[in-house]
Amino acid sequence: MEINNKKVTKELLLPVINYIHNGNFNDALKLLTQFQKQRFEEDIIFKLKGSIFLKQRKWQESINNYEKYLETNGNKFEGYYNIGVAYFNLGQLSKTIKNFEIALTHNKNIQIYESLGIAYKRVGNYKQSSQYFLLGLNLNSKHHRIIQNLIDNFNYYRPEQSENNILKINKEILSIGSKLTNQKIITKNDILNLLENSNHLLNRYNSELTYFETQIFRKNNINLNCKRHLTIFKKNKVIPKFCFGCFKIQIKLTNVVELINLLFYFNNLKLKNNNIRKCIVETRSQIKGNYKAYIYCNSINESKEILTQVKKDFEKYKIMFNKIEIKHGCTEYYKEYNSFEKIEENNIDKIYKKDWERIEKKFDEDNFVKEKNKERVFNNTLNQYNLSDFLIIKNWLVYAKITGDLTYKEVFKSDLKINYLENILKNQIEIRKS
Repeated sequence: MEINNKKVTKELLLPVINYIHNGNFNDALKLLTQFQKQRFEEDIIFKLKGSIFLKQRKWQESINNYEKYLETNGNKFEGYYNIGVAYFNLGQLSKTIKNFEIALTHNKNIQIYESLGIAYKRVGNYKQSSQYFLLGLNLNSKHHRIIQNLIDNFNYYRPEQSENNILKINKEILSIGSKLTNQKIITKNDILNLLENSNHLLNRYNSELTYFETQIFRKNNINLNCKRHLTIFKKNKVIPKFCFGCFKIQIKLTNVVELINLLFYFNNLKLKNNNIRKCIVETRSQIKGNYKAYIYCNSINESKEILTQVKKDFEKYKIMFNKIEIKHGCTEYYKEYNSFEKIEENNIDKIYKKDWERIEKKFDEDNFVKEKNKERVFNNTLNQYNLSDFLIIKNWLVYAKITGDLTYKEVFKSDLKINYLENILKNQIEIRKS
């Protein structure tokens, strides 16, 4: 590539920087294009254009400019790293990893370790992902995002090495939790011993460790893509076509002890299709009920079969609950479309409008939904009580304490500090207590 020689001074760049700072990206691009026509040196121009296109989510244009930036002897780490970021957003994970690993050879910093950890996590390589997260923690042992991602990996992968304190805690918690594996009836005393022993381990190694999650999933390799569906609904009041075939068994629990007990039942629950299931505390301000669990199903017939099996199990293993029923899709849809709640009829033809398919297609194109899922791998969870589970259960106990559910004291005797949930629930406390 021919390299232009005229210098781009700070004075010339000042209006470009101001445009970028104020979000006037098109004006910044026009000015940079003028500099190119005037034969100014191009490395800084390609770099700034690549950066602007990243901000505009124009991923391929960003890649093109950063590649030209590298050809003009631009900063190798910066060029390869940002190309990797653009490929990540295009869903091209193999190219993402390739560029991130080249960037790593030029600068071994915490940013690249975190990014490689996330990229390997997306392709289901939890071992490699965890190794990069651990390298990042060697540089900053309190890095919040890396810690959260590493803990989430424990749901899919059981590390053998234990040189890091977080790995040590997880390994020992797995060991003490294994005593309840295949145990059909879980007593309050079983839960108390498990949680107190887990908390003792936490205090021994890392008493400040927290995890900002309130839902425990048991997953198969199906991508429900719920975030996509709810985003489309919130933005367009459109129920995605996928959701019409989504049914779930909803179980409402009276207190936190029942919820914890149900989690262990889910660990051992054997279903023909290994259906996705989860246990949650409710934090949505407009949704009633505090403790819930779900089993996701593909049809009303499958829902009825599993419902029958679960009811028998609850009676057999003395599992307490408040209410169990089949639900259609997400509760958020019901207020807008009352008939969607009905489970006994195929109501897609009555609700799904002609232009909704076009709206869904446009959303997917704008957000590269299909591309992002092309190389992504969705794995089964291990379904074993681990560090992630314990930290979420502690959040459930805090939730119980805030909302006045004193049963938490029956299964946890140690000091329980109020955490981030207080802020989330501050406008819901009275309704949650009632």
